[in-house]
Amino acid sequence: MENFKKKIQRRFYLCLMLCGSGSAIYWLLSYLIKDVPAYSRGMISGVYTGIIVIAVFLMIKYLILLRSESKLKAEYIKNTDERNIEISKETMRTASIINLVGTGLAILVTGFFSQTVSTALFIELTASSLITVLVFAYYNKKM
Repeated sequence: MENFKKKIQRRFYLCLMLCGSGSAIYWLLSYLIKDVPAYSRGMISGVYTGIIVIAVFLMIKYLILLRSESKLKAEYIKNTDERNIEISKETMRTASIINLVGTGLAILVTGFFSQTVSTALFIELTASSLITVLVFAYYNKKM
């Protein structure tokens, strides 16, 4: 249980670092780069706000867990339950495949309309595929 508590503390500090570094980067780039189109600035602001809101929500959740032994124990049981672990693994495996196939189809469709979008999607697909292969190789060696 003590290891799980340390894991929750690490997650809390990671969220805290994300909020701090993300805010610093956002505000620094907003100050340095003035000629960003309004649409792009809106998209960036929305993504930034979403990330910060989720990180703050998780930090509150982690603080509640760290202050209540019974809630920490319930979360530990939930996180170590074999059924939940298998559901999570299958979800990620299926979602990854759907994401890769969907991106591939999007590349085909956007190729008829915009070379820039199609190229960006191709780069994303290549990066996602590379990450998938590297993670697979890592776990193949680890297990």
